[in-house]
Amino acid sequence: MLSNSCAACHGTDGNSPGAIPTLHGKSAAFIDRALREFRSGERESTVMGRHATGYSDEEIALIAEYFAGLK
Repeated sequence: MLSNSCAACHGTDGNSPGAIPTLHGKSAAFIDRALREFRSGERESTVMGRHATGYSDEEIALIAEYFAGLK
């Protein structure tokens, strides 16, 4: 359910249909760190910072594990 908001831009399987970065093949650690950096403002963004602020640490971990687990 949490990944649904990611799918519009990053693709349902993490393979982006366009210029948005692909999540497929990225490790859970990479995705988790990126989302936390977007949330804190440490990593610059146009949209992701606003999305990431809506997630708790647990939700970020679940999203990261989901995308990292896709084959």
